Amino acid sequence: MKMKWITTCLAALTLFATACGNSDSGQSPDTNQKKETEAAGKPDSGKEDPYGKFDEPITLSLGKSISTKNTNLPNGDTVDNNEFYRYIEKKLNVKVTHAWQTETQDAYQQKLSVSIASQDLPDAFIVNEKQLKQLVEADLIADLTDVYDKSVSPLIKEYYSSFDDRVLKRATFDGKLMAFPSTEIGGQHSMTWIRQDWLDKLGLQPPKTLDELFAVAKAFTEKDPDGNGKNDTYGFTGIPTLAGWNTVSGFDPIFGALHAYKGQWLKDQAGNAVYSSTLPEMKTALAKLHELYTAGIIDKEFPVRKDSNELVAANKVGIVFGPWWIPYWPLPDSVKNDPKAEWKPFTAPLDAEGKFNTYDQNPTGSFLVVNKDYAHPEAVAKVLNVSVQGNRKLDPDSKDIYKGLNVSWTIWPFNLQLDYEDAAYRSHLELKKAWDAKDPSNLNDEFKMWYENVKENTDNPKKDLAAWSDAMARMDGSAEIDPSKLTIIRNVFFGQTKTMELKWAILEKMENETFLRIILGEEPIDKFDSFVQEWKKLGGDQITKEVEETSKK
Repeated sequence: MKMKWITTCLAALTLFATACGNSDSGQSPDTNQKKETEAAGKPDSGKEDPYGKFDEPITLSLGKSISTKNTNLPNGDTVDNNEFYRYIEKKLNVKVTHAWQTETQDAYQQKLSVSIASQDLPDAFIVNEKQLKQLVEADLIADLTDVYDKSVSPLIKEYYSSFDDRVLKRATFDGKLMAFPSTEIGGQHSMTWIRQDWLDKLGLQPPKTLDELFAVAKAFTEKDPDGNGKNDTYGFTGIPTLAGWNTVSGFDPIFGALHAYKGQWLKDQAGNAVYSSTLPEMKTALAKLHELYTAGIIDKEFPVRKDSNELVAANKVGIVFGPWWIPYWPLPDSVKNDPKAEWKPFTAPLDAEGKFNTYDQNPTGSFLVVNKDYAHPEAVAKVLNVSVQGNRKLDPDSKDIYKGLNVSWTIWPFNLQLDYEDAAYRSHLELKKAWDAKDPSNLNDEFKMWYENVKENTDNPKKDLAAWSDAMARMDGSAEIDPSKLTIIRNVFFGQTKTMELKWAILEKMENETFLRIILGEEPIDKFDSFVQEWKKLGGDQITKEVEETSKK
């Protein structure tokens, strides 16, 4: 339930965060918003106008997964007949309908499989990457290259540009754009959150280097920072999988300081694809974690704990590795149980060159495609443009739609998330700008709520944990995801190759179990070398070859 809430939180961020944000074009937010709003208000200005209204009514049928439960839709409105759809029809003369609709994602995938097999497709629908490739090979979906150039709005093009070519390239086949991809915002990497009150009590400074971090963790373990007279605290805890994007208590910051990255496909110095978990840097990192575990600095029970955050809530650890949003969870439990807890985020530890290293996540995961037989593919782009306008309240005509009713953005025709790669940091800058000026008047409703909570927590620290969470996450945590503070190691491949489909689960299980045994001391450090050889023999070499071939296409 907690992770579901966090996912909702991040989805809300990506929808609202950049409504007032800066653009990559160097123009001011107001300039961009004005351009978008003016464009949206134009009457029919031709087929190539991203917001131009069609002269004659047309229809657009969708295949869609959307639950009809708990929609908050009023007055008999439904998921396929609502103010969002009527707004689009008014703006574009496009009537959106549902060719079919499912209540769940599982049912959607089943229905989609049947539709693809029978070649009975809706006008537009969303697929995963594997399905996209199947549809392209079967020649069932439209080439959207010209549609993108002529009909996609400047704002959406800016979103894609913020990822360079890493998003659009994934939907491009033989030079043809075959889908509009979703975008996954960056900045969800783990940083280091530390109990500042424990640092103060022990007379320690915030760590910058790996050695300094370990010294602090050792002190938190051995010097009774909670003052209860018991030897019952740790530096930090962990998770059995050891690392992961958008997770809590993974060891990613430690790995990054040692140039080790678990489970990533990277380029070596010769430009070839390599699997990061098999590189010598990983052996060094595992040896260091084993040293810390043996010294009792890492929670001894971390491999078997059902919930790694129980020690955080019980205030038995003084360091937590996690993204900017962990003041929403699990840190509030710590503060609730010990109001003296003062958690602070740090972009640390740094490597020997003074850099904080992390890796990127998959920048896209879903793709909006158009039936090759649909006569108006540009209508799909225009509906997407207008939906983004309405979603973000950039068009004045959309500002009062379902105001205050908490109707989900997923009711809009396409469940396609779009935003800048650095959307989370942009939202921080916008909020901080208003906070520094003591003027929230230009903020949207979502930002105003954050602003008021920051003020509430400033006036009455920790009296309201919801206000504390907003203040810590939106002002302190998100300040640390400034892209200029990060060295992001880019993956060369996301997804699955043919051999991966057969063998990856076995290889991944072997990797996780071997690494964990090395850390716990159940296997010697040199077990890593035999693991690498076994990994290659059991399919790793073939998979690496396939990744290399795919990444160069």
